[in-house]
Amino acid sequence: MTEIKEQPDTSGRTGTRLAVAVHVEAELLRFGLQAMLPGLAAVERAETFTHLGTLERALARDRFHVLILSSSNSASGSLGRLRHTPQGLRTLMLLDPVDAESDSALARLPADGYLLREELTAAALDRALRQLAADEMPMPLRLGRQLLSHAGESAPLLPTRRVRLTAREHEVLAHLVAGLSNKQIARHLRISEHGVKRLVSSVLLKLGAANRTAAVVTAIKLGLID
Repeated sequence: MTEIKEQPDTSGRTGTRLAVAVHVEAELLRFGLQAMLPGLAAVERAETFTHLGTLERALARDRFHVLILSSSNSASGSLGRLRHTPQGLRTLMLLDPVDAESDSALARLPADGYLLREELTAAALDRALRQLAADEMPMPLRLGRQLLSHAGESAPLLPTRRVRLTAREHEVLAHLVAGLSNKQIARHLRISEHGVKRLVSSVLLKLGAANRTAAVVTAIKLGLID
C-alpha cells in the first residue's frame, strides 16, 4: 500500500493524509462525497469511480489507502467482485437506514469501518478516515451495541467449532473487543506494532474473519469472550 503521508495541518500539528477512492452508485451521495472529501484535513486526494473496471485498474496501481462504498445498491458487493485489491486497503461502508437496522447487514456487508448515511457529515467522515489510518474501526455507538446484541442472541445457532488461540492471541482479541488500535495494543502488551499486526492477522485467520468486526462477532458466538 502507498505510504500514508504525515504532513502539518494549518495548526502546525502533524496529520494523516490519505488517498481515497469512492465507488458509490447513488448520484446524490456520490456528488456529496465529491464535494466533501477535498476539503477534509485527512484527505490528500480523492477520486470517484462509477465503473468497477476503472476502479479495479486504479486499485491495481496500489494508489489508495481507503475505499468508500455504499450499502444502497450493487456497490456494496463490489469489493468481493474485484480480482485485485492492494494489501492494506481499508474499506469504509456507508449504511442506509434499512441496512443499519438489519440483523445481518454487517455480516452481509463486511468492511473495516461503518458510517450511517443519515449521520454523514464532513466532521464524521474526517474522523472515520483518521481512525482507519490508525488501525481503528469507526462505528456508530448504536450500531456497535446492536451488533453485539444480535451476536449474543444468535450464538446458539452457530455450529460448534473448535478454535485454539494462544494466550497472547486471547489478549489481542480482548483488546480488539475494546476497540483499541494496533498502536494502543502494542503499548498495552509492550511489543512492537509489527508484532501486533502479526497477532491480529493470526486471530482473524483462526476465526475465519475478514475484519475486526467479524472477528469480534465470531468470538462472541463461539464463547471465546463474554
